Amino acid sequence: MESKRICLLDLNYTLVSNQMQTRFLRPFNKRMDAELYRLDLIEAVKNDYVIIVTARPKYQQEMTMENIFKKTGWKPNEAYFNDFDAEPPVFKRSALNRFIFPKYGEEGSLYYAVESNPKTREMYAEYGIVAEPYDRFIKKKNIEIEEQKGKQMTMFG
Repeated sequence: MESKRICLLDLNYTLVSNQMQTRFLRPFNKRMDAELYRLDLIEAVKNDYVIIVTARPKYQQEMTMENIFKKTGWKPNEAYFNDFDAEPPVFKRSALNRFIFPKYGEEGSLYYAVESNPKTREMYAEYGIVAEPYDRFIKKKNIEIEEQKGKQMTMFG
């Protein structure tokens, strides 16, 4: 893998923009029809190596991933869904240790996370992984983009 940073991307309440409205819709395909994804977030992370790490149950993985691609035209590089019905920080710690660290290493600076759950952000911090909720992350990303535009303007202006 090149020197791209690895984004640990949360699904519920992060990539899903309308989670509060859709979370109780049943059956699941009705929820999939209604679920919307943050295109600005996809745009902000798409040049990095993106791994969705979610507490959503493993049996919903295939339908969820197809839905994301159908609605956005984007696929993450990898995805790990909750395979043992654990709370988000418990499952995500397990995913780091079982799947992600063995492949890419345990150096926290290789990773960053866009994560809605405060307890999961605390867990990531234990590994030296900077984790921010969507709103804080996207605000910083937009500032970076504006600064880059400003630098380009001064180079050519």
